[in-house]
Amino acid sequence: MAEAMNTLELLKDFVKAHVDNPPAQITTESKLTELGIDSLNLLELLFEVEEKYGIRLPNDLPQPETVGQLVEILDRIAAEKKQQA
Repeated sequence: MAEAMNTLELLKDFVKAHVDNPPAQITTESKLTELGIDSLNLLELLFEVEEKYGIRLPNDLPQPETVGQLVEILDRIAAEKKQQA
């Protein structure tokens, strides 16, 4: 659970740093497109996550629609990589 909160905070920080006029509140239900996250921003975010967690994300990563879906995907991959280490 703590990792999920770290991932959510990372996403919030990313949006604030990379999106013009970021919303005041970002929740797990927030749609990425409504936050201003386009495909290029998503790639930048994924590179940032790889660097923070020290993991490589698969090329066939499912396309998330909401912040919650993205957090779930990233936390699952991070947990799987941690178990393999």
